[in-house]
Amino acid sequence: MKRSKEPRTPGQRQSFKEQEIFAAIEQYEQAGNISVKEFAAAFQVSEATFYNWRKRYRAKDKQSIPGTGFIPVDMSEIHAPTSQDRIFAEFRGIIFYQRVEASYLKSLL
Repeated sequence: MKRSKEPRTPGQRQSFKEQEIFAAIEQYEQAGNISVKEFAAAFQVSEATFYNWRKRYRAKDKQSIPGTGFIPVDMSEIHAPTSQDRIFAEFRGIIFYQRVEASYLKSLL
């Protein structure tokens, strides 16, 4: 992990730009072999700050992924049974179009 900022004195707050934060968290996640404590020491932030950054990074990352949410589905190709289809059996409003195991029927009870 590289950090280009100069060391700060105790009590002095360091401000990071959002791009720097996201780049640092991305480096952390890609490295995979650095602890949170080491990361926090390298960037001179608290562990709580690291977790806040990571939460914000992941939330932002999820927003950038296209295709999240509902996807339209074309249902026109699905075969819906019609009255012309041959019914094998009917039980309590459940229509069977083929033979089923007795254990399956027992599980319906």
